[in-house]
Amino acid sequence: MAYDTKFLRVPEIRWIGAFPSDSEKYCLSAQCLLPLKPEDKKKAEAMLLRCYLHREVPRWRLELENMLQRGVKFELEALSASSISFLSEVYIPAKIHSQDYI
Repeated sequence: MAYDTKFLRVPEIRWIGAFPSDSEKYCLSAQCLLPLKPEDKKKAEAMLLRCYLHREVPRWRLELENMLQRGVKFELEALSASSISFLSEVYIPAKIHSQDYI
């Protein structure tokens, strides 16, 4: 199966989910941020070592480095802390309109 990976990749896929930098952009309160667990750090560091992150999608790399540097993460649910409809009425439409995805 490993020999098939270059044929199974999806180069046009886009990440529209929550970026680590969004916690600052949308002014999430500190109570919405979660400390990175050792497993989280290990996964992020392993992803940074993957060769395809070096040449194809440098913004992924920046977002992972941001998360590791700050030592915190957040989940999409945190974006609904101020309003239940924020995610569907503000966040996702703004991401699509501004093409703020990776």
